[in-house]
Amino acid sequence: MRNTQGLLVSSHSTSLVFLCLSLVLVLSPQAQSTEAQEEDRRTTRYLEENNQIRRDKFNLVLPQIMRERGIDMWIHVIRLAIPDTFGAEELGSTSGVFVFTDRGGDKIERAILGRRWGARQRARGGGAAYRDPIEELGAYDIIGAPIFVREPLAGPMIEYDFRFKGLREFVAERDPQRIALNYKEDLGEWETYTDFGGARDGLSYTDYRLLAEEIGDKYASRLVSSEYVMMDYILRKVPSEIQLLKTMSAESVERVKNTFAEIVPGATSNRETVFRRMSKGLSQRGRSEGWENSVVQEGDIVASPETGIYAYVLREGETEPPPEIQKLWEKYLTVDRILVDTIRAGLTPREIIGEYTRKFEEEGIIVRDPQLHMFIPKNDFVAYSEGFDPSKTHLSVDAHGMMKGARNRPNENYLGPRIGSYGPDWTKDIPLPANYHFVLEYFFYMPSPAGEGQDQYLLWWDHEPVIATANGVEYLSPPQKELYLIQ
Repeated sequence: MRNTQGLLVSSHSTSLVFLCLSLVLVLSPQAQSTEAQEEDRRTTRYLEENNQIRRDKFNLVLPQIMRERGIDMWIHVIRLAIPDTFGAEELGSTSGVFVFTDRGGDKIERAILGRRWGARQRARGGGAAYRDPIEELGAYDIIGAPIFVREPLAGPMIEYDFRFKGLREFVAERDPQRIALNYKEDLGEWETYTDFGGARDGLSYTDYRLLAEEIGDKYASRLVSSEYVMMDYILRKVPSEIQLLKTMSAESVERVKNTFAEIVPGATSNRETVFRRMSKGLSQRGRSEGWENSVVQEGDIVASPETGIYAYVLREGETEPPPEIQKLWEKYLTVDRILVDTIRAGLTPREIIGEYTRKFEEEGIIVRDPQLHMFIPKNDFVAYSEGFDPSKTHLSVDAHGMMKGARNRPNENYLGPRIGSYGPDWTKDIPLPANYHFVLEYFFYMPSPAGEGQDQYLLWWDHEPVIATANGVEYLSPPQKELYLIQ
């Protein structure tokens, strides 16, 4: 539902710059070579870190969740034709039939069977050695050989004859009483869901039919949805994953601070920093045309909500932000403090919402369901004031889950608890697990002393990934306490 980099604030006196972290630079061949080498080192590091996390989760999390949910065997089918974020990020592959079996003891047996696609004929370069990433992961006990992808001569056999070959004997030998399979029944998305991250619906009907036929009626009758065990697996974090999240956060904060330090008011444009600057009549999420030639100006607020870093660009003669900006910053700290103190592992979103609504009311902040800036017509803050108390600050919360994505970039995850007014009703009754990784996302709207026909609210957006513990929210990096000033 959201862009993950940027923020937006606007009034007649203050503009908010929507700031991305990527830089557009012209590099020399030598610099390009150095950058390519650094990229290779990062790629190797990402692979090693993610593989360690996968091994740790198989050892620590997998036995817990399967036994808590009463699952004897968990089958997860992945095909290239159906993108599977869970398979790619958590299991380490984009194809294959993954089978986890509880055979007693401290460890869950891990196997990869069925059709897992390897190198293509041309890619092998006439017999060159193929490095199997699953073998290099070192986390699976049983690994079927990947398929050498080539076009065969004409014959009677087709893909459907091979997809689950051997699974019948494998399942019968282990005789599981309850088999979880990747399809959903209860934990569906909201009614206008498109593609906002998390686990998809699951395997196709063709795969379900072929798999059921292969394992036979006896075991097909024992199939249940894996949605709860999959959700648990995504939500529970291991120490190595928490440490990586903190490392990722520290690196992002450093990049943002360096970018802020290079801003020259009146000169820095999107050609150097790739930012967006909000103005009336344009999308406040940076998705409209018209911002391509924006330049940071004195009096702007520049922001990186995904890292929780904000700065004010001083006007000529100013040594500190004007009163309305100081008030805005103080309100941000207040909203953040209440959410940080209220959101705790072990509570459900419904319990948390009730508690923070009461606390915000004591502070004179009105909790609203919709994100007002997403209404039609967009950016017409005059219309927003109709029916609202113009002297009050209005707040909309949408603190949803996060999962570490490809190349260690965070992805949004909606399979789990969701704190706020958005999402299906079932998300409000899932307790937050220990070390729950989520984004502290909210929008608040403060009265602005604008004239008639101008914006009547200042809009602030925060989108900072954090961790929920039993004692409250833990930041991945030290939180910003003072508004940075740019000369």
